[in-house]
Amino acid sequence: MRHTNAEISFAKLEYNLNFIRQAAGKSRILAVVKANAYGHGIVGISKKLEELGVNLFGVAYADEGVMLRQAGIGGRIYVLIPESNGNARLCVEHNLIPTLSSLDFLDALNSEAAKVNKTVNAHLFIDTGMNREGISPDSAIDFMRQAKKYNNVNINGICTHFATATSQMVFAARQLELFNETLGILKNNGFEFDEIHAANSAAMVVLPDSKFNIVRSGLLLYGYPPTVTGDTSFDVKPIMTIKSKVISVRRIAKGDTVGYSMKYISDRERTIATIPIGYGDGYLRSLTNKAECIVNGKRYRIVGTVCMDSCMIDVGDDAIMPDDEVLLLGGNPEGDFVSAYELAAYADTIPYELLAAVSARVPRKYID
Repeated sequence: MRHTNAEISFAKLEYNLNFIRQAAGKSRILAVVKANAYGHGIVGISKKLEELGVNLFGVAYADEGVMLRQAGIGGRIYVLIPESNGNARLCVEHNLIPTLSSLDFLDALNSEAAKVNKTVNAHLFIDTGMNREGISPDSAIDFMRQAKKYNNVNINGICTHFATATSQMVFAARQLELFNETLGILKNNGFEFDEIHAANSAAMVVLPDSKFNIVRSGLLLYGYPPTVTGDTSFDVKPIMTIKSKVISVRRIAKGDTVGYSMKYISDRERTIATIPIGYGDGYLRSLTNKAECIVNGKRYRIVGTVCMDSCMIDVGDDAIMPDDEVLLLGGNPEGDFVSAYELAAYADTIPYELLAAVSARVPRKYID
């Protein structure tokens, strides 16, 4: 069994879900579990959420939805980024609900549904300023008129996505205004929708008018506010703790180097401990000579280049021994704790990337 593992707390997941339910109000919660549930394990997380009463799930791609179906998830699964027309078959076969950004995909979806004499649901994606997926508001009426020609696709929902909902609030408000205008124009032309969603984790709190009847929650589920830590608007707890163990210690002299490429040269005699986690596990190489971890309640710095399978820490003259536990992410916020925001700042990235980077070879251990 590997020394390195990721502990996922179901008790904290439930705590976060309860906060989201309060913030969502009357809106239903669509749990975003794409990218392996932001690194937390898509099947394990989805099964627990379904047990806790969640029955709407958001994935990026159809094959993620297929994985959930094969694991026995019975709720509605929304495919937020249909890759190509070829995935229309998977959506029909596994009862997935895709978002529509093109008539080509709509045509393919209808064709696949007609083959099995089935009517499938889909959502129209409106691009209000993200310029990533969706159709322009100006094209919405024509799109829906074209869609009426297809007998095997029911466009029962509509959505958009905010480019920012924690800063640049004027832009976010403009996106919401544009979405509302589009909804009004569609309604005046006879097109109404059962399911409407725009709010993500941040917007459901800071832009409450964007909640409609579904909210999409991702990062909040996993315990991090969508803004820098310290924002008391988001009462959530990180659910992942990554731990490892020291596998060796060695004494080095002044002038000795540590790791590849001589990125660290010791200025005195000291002890270096090696830990079996590296960028192959998702512990980013950009954390080299920056990040800190916790051993026996004390912080130590990562030194030398983070390797594929291991990294090294400077423990000075402390009596660190093999098999001593090392905390690299998460922990107890009231005591020993390494935040994803902290590591993201060292790596010049965002918590989303850092969490999603935790690779499949790190065993997930579900506790509580």
